[in-house]
Amino acid sequence: MEQIAIITDSCADVPEEWREKYKIHVLPMVITCQDGEYKDGVTIGAEDIYERLKTELPKTSTPTGEDMEKLFDELKGQGIEKVIAIMLSGGLSGTVNHMRLAAEEAGLETCIVDSKSASIGCGAIVLQTAIWAEDGMPYAELCEGVKRLCANTTVFFSIDTLEYLQKGGRIGKATAIVGTALSIKPILSFDEDGEIYTPAKVHGHKMVEKKLLSLVEEKINDPTYQGKRYNIVVADGGAPEERDKLEDKMKKMFPDYQHLFCARIGAALSTYLGDGLLGAGVQFID
Repeated sequence: MEQIAIITDSCADVPEEWREKYKIHVLPMVITCQDGEYKDGVTIGAEDIYERLKTELPKTSTPTGEDMEKLFDELKGQGIEKVIAIMLSGGLSGTVNHMRLAAEEAGLETCIVDSKSASIGCGAIVLQTAIWAEDGMPYAELCEGVKRLCANTTVFFSIDTLEYLQKGGRIGKATAIVGTALSIKPILSFDEDGEIYTPAKVHGHKMVEKKLLSLVEEKINDPTYQGKRYNIVVADGGAPEERDKLEDKMKKMFPDYQHLFCARIGAALSTYLGDGLLGAGVQFID
């Protein structure tokens, strides 16, 4: 079998057990706070960010060049011949471009992919690619397959406030709903350019779960995807009980799923999303 490594960044929110199972390499985003720099998932977590947001607005930046260089050196030392790097949406961050530059310097055969998504949306693309790789799919097919996954993975999420997205300059095409009545809860997603937009709105927090399920159901029932296998995804940021309830309902509504990918939002994305996030999505794999 070809020696293939799969790389992503910490904004993919790939759960630790999946990282270990499929030997996925995760580069930590850098988070700058008033008291110094931290590495996402290494020296700072989401709970720390929720607390800091009460008094400051941390900033994020791409994984360091040093971390990228170190990882590529380790992979070459392990005899890795080829790399697939699936990164946070270029519509939110320069991480994917930074990775392209690092890969050129490393000299390994590398397929760099802009996921056009974030959190478990990107993570689901990483995980399905890792599953295919373990099953022995050739590198060339993997590179084509991951691009299809990017086009066929859709996530929807709701957050308590747009304040941090707006202040952090990551609001994308959702700007039109800033300043709407407090009772309006926007449902956000990623468009084909990997920017955040608003496919739906609901009145009140209690309607969020129902709308998320409805949006996923609409995708699954789309004639374009009839007969195709799919994975389902669920995520939360500081709302574990709501996520558990949503997960149970997703399993019952969509029993034909191949895999369920479930994640908690990490520190870097929490800087822009705050807590109270609930998300769901679907990924078609045929």
